Amino acid sequence: MELNEAIIERMKELAAERNMTIHQVIQKGGLNQATISELMSGRTKHPKVSTIQKFCNGLDITINTFFDSNKFQ
Repeated sequence: MELNEAIIERMKELAAERNMTIHQVIQKGGLNQATISELMSGRTKHPKVSTIQKFCNGLDITINTFFDSNKFQ
């Protein structure tokens, strides 16, 4: 699995665990809809750390928690 695919899967997984939609998470985290759409569609292969951090902010988790998954090993 490529890194961007693992990131997308992890975003979906974490949002679902908290009964939130991706849209709700990005709104809370202050992310731009276009940015997340580019990532989710696969047009962006290398998301910025700041994008992942804002997503984490929307979930009230640390970036360490985000990457604490078998998907990234």
